[in-house]
Amino acid sequence: MKIIHRYNNERRQHFLLEKHYSFQLKPRLLYAGQLEKQSGWKEEPHSHEFLEIIFVTGGKMKITVEDREYDVAKGDIVVYNAGLIHFEYSSVKNPAKILFVAFDNIKITDLLPNRLIPDAYEYVFHSGEMYDLFYAYFNNLISELREKHNFYVEISQNVSRTLLMLVFRLINYTRNSSMLLDSGRTVNAAVSYIEKNFRDKITLEDLSAACFTNKFYLSHLFTRITGKSIGKYITETRIKEAQRLLLCGGDSIEKVAELSGFMDAGYFCRTFKKLTGQTPSAFRRTAACNQA
Repeated sequence: MKIIHRYNNERRQHFLLEKHYSFQLKPRLLYAGQLEKQSGWKEEPHSHEFLEIIFVTGGKMKITVEDREYDVAKGDIVVYNAGLIHFEYSSVKNPAKILFVAFDNIKITDLLPNRLIPDAYEYVFHSGEMYDLFYAYFNNLISELREKHNFYVEISQNVSRTLLMLVFRLINYTRNSSMLLDSGRTVNAAVSYIEKNFRDKITLEDLSAACFTNKFYLSHLFTRITGKSIGKYITETRIKEAQRLLLCGGDSIEKVAELSGFMDAGYFCRTFKKLTGQTPSAFRRTAACNQA
């Protein structure tokens, strides 16, 4: 859809969403809640496989994360990366009140799964001017999960994702995280280029130029982050398109090969069988039998 641009004036301010994302993020919300800790309450050291974030809304407590001790109070955000041993000790005179949320399926460039920040970072960030924003989003999320009105699952997922991005924004304000994102942006740009141009010949030179980086650096970075070489990723993308065409239409094998970006039908058939375990014709027959 074409966007109709209008001139800004005192009464109208027209803003466009930039087609750029910090990183590909598809978190899975596990739970959220609130807790008023008892005076002097102390938990046992533990760790978990998911990411947990807590927001202190009142009182005070001490936390220990991997032998680092912190004093936290109202307005502090604490990030518990997966796998890190931590425990909390609430103040005797002024017990802490906290809101909390947990996520799975967090994948950020150069970090282990379910980690939001590198180990070299501190784990406590003061919300400052963002306090009211965090308070509103945490309570909105908890309210949706508690009351379970229509569409609460979808709303909770969207609210929790926004909350996670706000935490990352706070981290970025507190400490320059741009280097953490740069490599992710480069790989995302490469993936986007491949997905748009896989039907044509893609050279490493063209791809690196589209990503504004050196081809040797791009090749190394892509493999390190995705676990696949650029060539393999392109081939797999073409095979996925070939599978779609084989399922959806009656084009010849030669035509499917061409439409998928393979100029040689013989090479296409060999590659298809290597990756799927079936020839294109057998794949089509099996799919037809399953649909019958």
